[in-house]
Amino acid sequence: MPIYEYECAKCGERFELRRSLADKDSEIQCPGCGEKNPERVFSLFCTVGSSTGGSSGCAPAAST
Repeated sequence: MPIYEYECAKCGERFELRRSLADKDSEIQCPGCGEKNPERVFSLFCTVGSSTGGSSGCAPAAST
């Protein structure tokens, strides 16, 4: 199950939720203030393993 990261426009709280693909667009609430439908944001992610290309294996965070 994917983990989605959200940020609330009202209070600024950032949080993660594990949700099935079928539920990814279902209504949710901010755990901090209760505001409905906080914005989904992109996260930084890294891979584990050796690399011969000299890169770190981490992708930069994307902005929306």
